[in-house]
Amino acid sequence: MDDLAHHWMARQQQAGQRLCLILDGGHQACERLLAVRGVPQYRSLYAQTPLAQLAAGPLILLLEHAGEPALLSLLQHPQTNWGWLGSLATPDLTGVTQHWRDRLLVGPQGDQALYRFHDNRTFARALEHLAPQHWPSFLGPLVSVCYWHAQRWHNVDNPAPGEYPAPDPAPWLNTPNPQANAILHANILRYLLARHSEDLAALVEFQDASAWLAHVLEQARAWQWNRPQQLEFLVVRRLEEATRTSVIRWPPMIGEAPEEHFQRVVEQWRSVEKIDE
Repeated sequence: MDDLAHHWMARQQQAGQRLCLILDGGHQACERLLAVRGVPQYRSLYAQTPLAQLAAGPLILLLEHAGEPALLSLLQHPQTNWGWLGSLATPDLTGVTQHWRDRLLVGPQGDQALYRFHDNRTFARALEHLAPQHWPSFLGPLVSVCYWHAQRWHNVDNPAPGEYPAPDPAPWLNTPNPQANAILHANILRYLLARHSEDLAALVEFQDASAWLAHVLEQARAWQWNRPQQLEFLVVRRLEEATRTSVIRWPPMIGEAPEEHFQRVVEQWRSVEKIDE
């Protein structure tokens, strides 16, 4: 149901705010929305940035009528993740456009990545995990926002709308990805299949590889072995010993820091390898 979205838009207009729409530039609704707007009423967020040559970048558009057919169609299909709604104190898009352009690229120069704030899933996760004191620097001039998340509409009011420099580091970049564990799990299984297929084949003869890996990754989290080389060492060595007796004392000792724990286990493994040779 889109009732909350309609009620939110009505409240914003009654308060004298101007409605705007952050929209994925590749969505089929773009053509209809742009056809009835002049240049002052929309901006391409990729324009005047290093991403200017990319096609179908996100747009920000002013909404004059809450009953606009193309808008109503979007509200009826929020599960297509087309973007989200915002409100502004003025119809001038200059400030809010620059605000989001300043937050498009993250990471050090030469190794930057695109932050997909226009995707309502990314946007919702950020607001869900940010402390309220960080909302103003994230939302900037936006007075209020309305977005689809977890099968329903949500709205958040900005406690201090205004112009803010992009913080470094930006707190919203620490937002956890709910799919991260599943992606890591799948990638490791693919790696083992490609590089350690014989050991993996031996493992699946007596236990489920996915359940085994889930247990190993739980150990990594408990031991705070988060670096790629730590994960690789743990998974590969655990796989090697899955069908044989282990002589390595894997659990941490009392008072042992994560890095000390890792180095001790590596040294034990190296000692065993020398004996086997």
